[in-house]
Amino acid sequence: MGLPGLLLVLLVLLMLDQQSSVCQGLQLRVLRPTFDEAVEECALLLSICPAKLVTLRVGSLPSDAETKQLIRCVGVRCRFWSDYTGLRADLLARYFVADRNDTLAINRTNVCLESVAKRPPDPFDREDCSDLAYRSFLCYYHNYGNLRRTRQFIPLDRMQLLHVTAQCMDMLQISVDDLADLTVDEMDDSGRLHCLVRCIGLRTELYSDKMGVNVELMYAQYGEGYTEKSYKANAYSCAKQYKTKASDSNLCRRAYHLLYKCFEHVRNPINQYEMDEVM
Repeated sequence: MGLPGLLLVLLVLLMLDQQSSVCQGLQLRVLRPTFDEAVEECALLLSICPAKLVTLRVGSLPSDAETKQLIRCVGVRCRFWSDYTGLRADLLARYFVADRNDTLAINRTNVCLESVAKRPPDPFDREDCSDLAYRSFLCYYHNYGNLRRTRQFIPLDRMQLLHVTAQCMDMLQISVDDLADLTVDEMDDSGRLHCLVRCIGLRTELYSDKMGVNVELMYAQYGEGYTEKSYKANAYSCAKQYKTKASDSNLCRRAYHLLYKCFEHVRNPINQYEMDEVM
C-alpha cells in the first residue's frame, strides 16, 4: 500500500477521534541512538548492573541469558531484529565498518549466518529469540568488521509515520477534507497533497530538496522483503524516468513526483491487515 493507504488510515483515526489522541502524546524519537546508547538504554530497561556493562564495553560478550536478552533488546531498539521475521542483515551491517583489505569478511559473515538461521525464530519462545538474536549479532561482531560509534538511521514504525503525517498536516494547515476522496488526477493537481508528501520526506530524512530521494535510507525504511540490488536499481530507474518533471521549480510538486510516483508501491508499514485491525 502506498501513500493513499497511509492517508486513508489517518483519515479513519482522525474521524474516530477528532483530537487525534492516537497521535498526541506519541513521541517520535528524532535522535538516532548510537550502538552504545542503545546498549545503555536496554541495560536500564532490563535492570542490568553497571559491572556487566563494563564487561561488554571491553568487548566481552558471554553467552549467558542476560547478555543474550540485552543484545536482542538492542536489536529490537535499532530495528535489526524482530522475533517474528528474524534478522534484518542490511540494518545490522550499518552498525559495522568492514575492513576494505579483508575481502572475505562478507563471505565469512554469510556462512556464519547460514549456520545460525537454519530456522525462523519462535516468537513465543523468549529464550529462543534471545539466543538467535545474540548468535546472529556475533556473526557480524566476529567476522564483518568493527562497530561504528556514530548514529545510524533507524526505520520508523507505522505509528511514528502516522505521527509525522499528522504533524505535517498540522504545520501546513491541511485538513482531513483536503485529502478525502481524491482521484488520481486530483492528486496529481493537489498542491496541498504535494506539500504534504514533501513534508513527510523532509521530516523522515528520506528526501531533501538538494539531493532528492535518499535511496539508501529508503531501502532501510521500506526494503524489507526486497532484494537490495533490484530495489535500488528500480528506484534509480524511476527517478531517472521522472527527471524532467523532478526538475520542476515547484519544490512540493518535485517531491511528489520523486517520492509518490516512484514509491507508491513500496511496502508500507501500514499494510492491509494492520489497517483492518485499526478500523
